[in-house]
Amino acid sequence: MKNLLLIAVLAVFCSIFSENVQAQAFEKGQKNFSVGVGFGYGLGANASVDVGISDLLSVGAIGAFSSRNYGYLVSSNYRVTYIGVGGRVAAHVGKYLKDLGIDDNKIDPYVGLMGGFRAVKYNDSYSSNYNGTSAGLMLGGFVGARYYFKEKVGIYAEGGFPYSTVGITFKF
Repeated sequence: MKNLLLIAVLAVFCSIFSENVQAQAFEKGQKNFSVGVGFGYGLGANASVDVGISDLLSVGAIGAFSSRNYGYLVSSNYRVTYIGVGGRVAAHVGKYLKDLGIDDNKIDPYVGLMGGFRAVKYNDSYSSNYNGTSAGLMLGGFVGARYYFKEKVGIYAEGGFPYSTVGITFKF
């Protein structure tokens, strides 16, 4: 009976201790690298890097490429290609999930803003009047979440403007 009581006390102690050791999905100093398939100006690819400057905020960089073909006429092949680079800031609200009874060790919901520079290339095989390149400011916002199925590997989804993306994320 003493051994059973000792085992029960040790099990309770270990479970309490392990809850205190587990970290939330986002912490100060954490770095994330995410790469995914982008949607917005057409199908493309996005990559971003974020660094936690506090338990609530991260700053980072984003790069995106997308291209879309508009085939209005049989002889027309109008293509628009976008390349964007910029910075981003996000507020990570996962630590407030505990108040709702949700385990915040695997999920990292966030909302943020981004800004940067976007280059656009137009190409029309039908007419030379619509060929060219332009560039300008890129501003937008996003809401997203990361779900870690391993300690340092997970999936993510972001919806927003000008880019929405889904893909894989790595914590380092």
